Amino acid sequence: MEDIRRITVQQERPLVHPFPTIMNRIHVHTLLPTLLMALLIGRLTLINQQSVTEPAPAAPELPYAPICGFTHVGGIPSSLLTQTVALRSNIGQFPTPTSTKSPKAQQYFEQGMAYLHGYSLVEAARSFHEALKYDSTFVMAHVSLSRLYIQLEDNKAALKAAETAQSLVNYASAREKAHIELRFAQLKAVDSLSNQKLLNEYRNKVNAAVKKFPTDLELWLLSGNSYEKFATGRGQGSSTASIAIYEKVLQMAPNHPSAHHFLIHAYEGMSDYGKALEHGKAYARLAPNLAHALHMYAHDLMKTGDVDRAIAEMKQTDAIERDLYRSEKYDAMYDWHHIHNISLLALCYQYQGRIGEAEKLVKERFETKRPINQERTFYNKMGYPTLLISQNRYAEATPIATELTRGKTPGERVIGHYLLGLMALKKNQLEAARTSLKASQTELVQAKNEAHTDWLNAWLDPHPKFLAALIALHDPNGREKGLADIRKFQTSARDQTGPDPWIEALFQLEMIAQVAYQLELNGFAEEAASVLAEHDPAYPGTHFALARIADRKGDKTTANREYQLARQGWSKADAVFLAQNFPKK
Repeated sequence: MEDIRRITVQQERPLVHPFPTIMNRIHVHTLLPTLLMALLIGRLTLINQQSVTEPAPAAPELPYAPICGFTHVGGIPSSLLTQTVALRSNIGQFPTPTSTKSPKAQQYFEQGMAYLHGYSLVEAARSFHEALKYDSTFVMAHVSLSRLYIQLEDNKAALKAAETAQSLVNYASAREKAHIELRFAQLKAVDSLSNQKLLNEYRNKVNAAVKKFPTDLELWLLSGNSYEKFATGRGQGSSTASIAIYEKVLQMAPNHPSAHHFLIHAYEGMSDYGKALEHGKAYARLAPNLAHALHMYAHDLMKTGDVDRAIAEMKQTDAIERDLYRSEKYDAMYDWHHIHNISLLALCYQYQGRIGEAEKLVKERFETKRPINQERTFYNKMGYPTLLISQNRYAEATPIATELTRGKTPGERVIGHYLLGLMALKKNQLEAARTSLKASQTELVQAKNEAHTDWLNAWLDPHPKFLAALIALHDPNGREKGLADIRKFQTSARDQTGPDPWIEALFQLEMIAQVAYQLELNGFAEEAASVLAEHDPAYPGTHFALARIADRKGDKTTANREYQLARQGWSKADAVFLAQNFPKK
């Protein structure tokens, strides 16, 4: 059960790792099962775009008990997850047949499914619980709550919800009984995420259900999810097999929002950002009031060079979320997506040199508490001091980093010492940097000893290793090894496809180019600038790095052209930022 903590790794990746680990971009399956291939090439009629219901045995009403008696689920108060919610429009609802006889329950269920597939978990839970108030025997509401609780990393609650659905099996249609059975198969695989046999068994059960009920689009989506690397798959780690399945869903229902959503993630994983952008545009059109739909569109606007529009979409995402927290009266910390969105928005502001706007957001992230997974606190904390360090604001960053070295969790202490070492290195204090590196490595050992899974290693390992490589680069005696290790980071950075990892990798590549230039390692500096240009040729910082290389080589024509392109790209940058990069002669 402990391995369920891997779930959120896809949303939170602090630094590019130099070696292939959990952060690998995609888990590829080259062949679909024969069963699925037969279904994929078969002709199925287009799904009716109106909600329908299935007959089920009549039954008396049962008492409604929220969240199986738990006071909290996934760190979120049950009182919030069961809080009354209104019906909403344009959030990506799609007709999903069930056996309920209550139109209101059906509406709330479809609202919940739109939120579930859009990763708005609090609103999804509220919607499913609202559906149960109208029909307490609503089997599919309990089934969907079980799926939701897996995403909240609460297996006990997920199992309880599945057991409740099973206790209501007499009220379920044959198709709904298949959904109930899949809950237990998935939970068994989730409890042992590294067990490929259990994942295959779950996948086979889903495919058998698809074969038996080929017009059930939700089963098709589950099948696509099941071809991810782990049983917790929810559309973010899609494989080539997943793509074929989601594309088949769109053949049957061209306007299915969730199929478009999952295809965005899938094509991003293949670095096909143009194709991902097409599906992002469709998802935003089909769910204009769903925060994550707009955020997903922003992903690939950013990566295809339209950062202005990406910022606009993420600002609208932020507005939707803040309006929701105000009107529904709950803390933003209970919505994981809020931190994710403002983090990416801050990185886009940083991309444009709008440091003041970026700083407000990373400071908010710094101050936001985590309701669960306290050991990951460092992820919330590190963005703010990292931004300050990038702007050479050491007087402000030092006390923050020092406080992190005294943090309650090993991760905070690892990062605190890493940041102090980074600042020492930028100030050419090599011995102080080595001291901080040693302290960071010592804390990392403790962090690994306390960790229940290997996810922490994947998150924290890169930071001391990156600092060690930079220190070696500064030392003539260790430079050869330093260059070799830095190149590993460059290779890994170029392999990042997710939105946050992609742009974080960009700034890491920029830092490498800056260090090489400052150390006058001219050959490597030119190489580093070229790698930066391969990752994002449109980034103003790329033009700036190329300009400095050309300037040093005496190529004034190229230098002036690249400096001009950098200035144009940073046309909205803060005055202080521009003064630092373009000092008056």
